[in-house]
Amino acid sequence: MVQEAQRLATAASARPRLRFVVIAVFWVTAIFLYFDRVNISMAAPRIMSELGLNGAAMGLVLSMFSWGFIPGQLAGGIAADRLSVRRWGSAFFLLWCVTTFLTGCCRSVPQFILARLVFGFSEGAVTNPMNKLQNHWVLPRERGVVNGSLMFAAYLGLVAGMPLVGWLIQAYGWRTMFFLSGGASVLGVLLFWFVVYDYPRQHPWISASERAQIETALAADRVTYDASRRQPRPLTYTTAARILLSNRRFWAICGAAFFIQMIYITNFSWLPGYLVLERGFSGIKSGNALAVPYLAAAVGALFGGYLSDRVGTRTGVIMLAATLTIPAIAGLLLMQDERGVIAMLSLLLCCNSAALSIFVVLLFDLFPAEITGAALAISLGVCGGLGGATGPLIMGYAYDLTHSFSWGFAFMGLGMLLSLLLLALVFPYERAIRRQKRQQTAVL
Repeated sequence: MVQEAQRLATAASARPRLRFVVIAVFWVTAIFLYFDRVNISMAAPRIMSELGLNGAAMGLVLSMFSWGFIPGQLAGGIAADRLSVRRWGSAFFLLWCVTTFLTGCCRSVPQFILARLVFGFSEGAVTNPMNKLQNHWVLPRERGVVNGSLMFAAYLGLVAGMPLVGWLIQAYGWRTMFFLSGGASVLGVLLFWFVVYDYPRQHPWISASERAQIETALAADRVTYDASRRQPRPLTYTTAARILLSNRRFWAICGAAFFIQMIYITNFSWLPGYLVLERGFSGIKSGNALAVPYLAAAVGALFGGYLSDRVGTRTGVIMLAATLTIPAIAGLLLMQDERGVIAMLSLLLCCNSAALSIFVVLLFDLFPAEITGAALAISLGVCGGLGGATGPLIMGYAYDLTHSFSWGFAFMGLGMLLSLLLLALVFPYERAIRRQKRQQTAVL
């Protein structure tokens, strides 16, 4: 089978690679996903001023995304293992566009809470199916760099889009900004529907050689808990969850995901407000200044995925990135000049996005295909979502108590230390799985 896979790879190299066209559409979807997720952070100071909100109230509004994201990811994880991702993803992609538009109509905290809950649910419902669909289309040796490239594209969208959002808010108001963002995202829905299919075998444009190349490579890389079976079989969500939760390394992954995603969501939620409220930046200046850290995050996501493909350990690269996050937070607290603050934010976002981008492919590497939807839902959806919901609240509450974001960032640094302890339990398990795969390939 190994020789057959090599022959198919050689044959396919001379033909157009449709999988990269499909991945390019994922990039466009990711750009809209991240852009619509963070535009409220740019509008937060204006919303606080117009509605008279304090830090805790705005933190509550910002955290509502994660409280909707958690059940959305659970629903998406179940759907990814059972339903058409193309249909499911297109429907909820459209819902998040509508909700983004309606956010511009909100005039009270309860309305914002409802809008952000629905928006978070719709994005959560799309994220896990897209992650699993990506795994249907790329070769195992491409997983790290492809998933990193998705985050790279999303951050590039932010680098270009955040100054635009700042300008739109300054020129036309934050409400018009939401109207335009929601309307533009509909174009992404149409592109997703016409180009993306669930499996290579379903796509009318794919060549026979590329289809065979993908299917053969995925079969050879398959992790299984049932050695007598070579193909995935449908499982109930309860059965899949029971298999995962009986694995203590999966619990460790869930704990690390809580802390790493807590920093991730808190950064998106509060960094523009942090620069305005604590560092004295104007709204437009904060958008322009954040272009550099977001570009660093894009590079970190891409390089982290590439490095994890090359060095042969996803967990090791995540641990390296998490370790470097700690001095970045410490430096941010100590720096006083603007260049130093932006440099520390750049290191912080670079390392955090590198760690998070690899979590998805780590799950693909360690667990069977029939339960990866459940694995994504529980680890990144529930546990990571709880971290994302908790972080903005802690940051807002700390700001109200101390009129500074320092204690909130210090708590994030403590979370990184705990994540390192948890990942140390996963590292030897990943090595054992990789040995198992090598032995399995040798037998084939």
